[in-house]
Amino acid sequence: MAKKCLVALVLSVFAAGVIFAQAKNTITIDLGPTIVGASIKTLGKMIDEDGVSSSGFGIAAQYERQIIKQLGVAGRFAFLKGGVGYTDEVDFIKVNLGLDMTSFSIEGHGRFYPGGETFFLGGMLGFGRLTTALSGDAAVDISGFKRKEKVSYTVGRNYFKLGAKVGWRISFGKNGGVTFEPSIGYNFGIGVGDTIGKRLTTKVFDDLGGSIDGISDIDEAFKLLENFIFIGGPRVTLAFGYRF
Repeated sequence: MAKKCLVALVLSVFAAGVIFAQAKNTITIDLGPTIVGASIKTLGKMIDEDGVSSSGFGIAAQYERQIIKQLGVAGRFAFLKGGVGYTDEVDFIKVNLGLDMTSFSIEGHGRFYPGGETFFLGGMLGFGRLTTALSGDAAVDISGFKRKEKVSYTVGRNYFKLGAKVGWRISFGKNGGVTFEPSIGYNFGIGVGDTIGKRLTTKVFDDLGGSIDGISDIDEAFKLLENFIFIGGPRVTLAFGYRF
């Protein structure tokens, strides 16, 4: 009887070791935002306009924990920055301006694996912030009279984020190992308070003392950047990492 109990105990320990040896953690770096950042930089080069330049960079990191075979939860941090610069000189006036937009988000993801391994359906809840900075200077030089005015305005906006995606978690090891995760999805941002465009233009006109007629056109341009690039919009993930 004692021998049978000992054998059962050994088998139980062995079975538990097999279960706990299964890969439950996945750490990945997503190059999707990096591609978006590079696209912003490339777009600026395609604009056939003297004095216009652009820059962009993005990155994201994620940690996932497998709760059960069909369910995983993950935390993700994403960063994206894009900027446009403009320099021009007409007669006695020289203008040098730059517009930079920077976003970051902290997200919680839930993943359902119907087959328990590769293909997954995901949902996301998160928080994001977008900061926009307009800076530069304008210089005047008329017959020896010189004057230079600096420009510096920064505004920010917070967002609640919702999202959904479908994807594949492909591991190249017997039990986890090097992992590649391609996925496609869509994010929505619910902004708190006035839009970025309205905040920025109102701040500029309040400082300069002028009319804000036509602000809707500027606001619409910023809404596109908010809703489809920096906070919401279609998302393609190309993540590389390790599963253990």
